Amino acid sequence: MSSIFESYSALPTTAYPNQRAVFPYVDPSKVNPELAEAFKVLPFERNVLKLLAHAEGFFPPISSLLGTVFRSTRELPTLEWQLVVLRTAALIGAHYVFEINTPVALVNGMPNAKRLLIAFGKVDDTEFFTVRDRILLRFVEELVRNNNASDATLEELKANFSTREIFEVIVIVGLYTIFGRVANISRIDDDPEIPGLMDSLTNLTGQKDRGE
Repeated sequence: MSSIFESYSALPTTAYPNQRAVFPYVDPSKVNPELAEAFKVLPFERNVLKLLAHAEGFFPPISSLLGTVFRSTRELPTLEWQLVVLRTAALIGAHYVFEINTPVALVNGMPNAKRLLIAFGKVDDTEFFTVRDRILLRFVEELVRNNNASDATLEELKANFSTREIFEVIVIVGLYTIFGRVANISRIDDDPEIPGLMDSLTNLTGQKDRGE
């Protein structure tokens, strides 16, 4: 009697010399057309996507969601998106996710000092964080730690953010938590250096593209 697993064909994979990750990386150059298209969500490769692609049926829609977050269809301003991503990564201990998003934040004008304050949880600093920033960061922390938000935080959110923005934050926290868990559980390797990364990110996420 044949096993239901016999119909599953293992994806083509690749590895680094002295690889730390406990799972192989899916090779974007050798996958089927649907997965190959999903890898094109970014104009450069990221190890977290090469791992997430093992969830073969889930990878294309997750990739599509990531692309939506990067595009101007997102209402949440670019730097607030990055506040959410960096604080989520810091709270769940996802160093890899924090580091690969640092260039996105910096190329869009986030001061490095602000990035470091986010990393260390010093997010009440009124010199670097606006009232809106602080409300947003408190919401992110409550979401990550409690899977909920207090009545007081919700009232402040509704007074300062649109309903669309609030729900975008919920989705972004969930999406980047997936990335963080994949990275942490897999013992992910750092990405190789990406030539021209900052220029690519400027073209991909530059605030000028969103009229901000």
